[in-house]
Amino acid sequence: MELITKTEKDKRILFASIRLMICVGHADGYIGMKEVDRIHELVNSEHFTLRERQILMDDMDYPKQPESIVADMVDLTHTEKLMLLRQLYKIALIDHKLSLAETREIRRISCLLGISQDKQVQVEEWIKEGIEWRDRWKSIIEQ
Repeated sequence: MELITKTEKDKRILFASIRLMICVGHADGYIGMKEVDRIHELVNSEHFTLRERQILMDDMDYPKQPESIVADMVDLTHTEKLMLLRQLYKIALIDHKLSLAETREIRRISCLLGISQDKQVQVEEWIKEGIEWRDRWKSIIEQ
């Protein structure tokens, strides 16, 4: 059994999260510039090895299946899984819209992570509330 530090685990989670974000970004057929910029920002914020950076850049051009990414992930706590789910929605919403294809891909990844249907619905409802709050704020400042 491999013993890893919390810092190393966090880095591995971030690496896998970015790979899954790329999957979500490509879900609607193409990955937009806002998504690409955010992913580059995340990649540059961490000290990834040259090999890890090559994998991430390859994923940008040739996205992998979430099943293979999740299969290679370190074990996650329930909270870590939910935080990852939140990050997937965050990348999907970077362009201020959430497509049906992106939602389906996020749900698929949620299932692969073992997140219960109830928790998925709970997170989706929370995301919808956040979008409504954002839209209400826009209407307040536009008046």
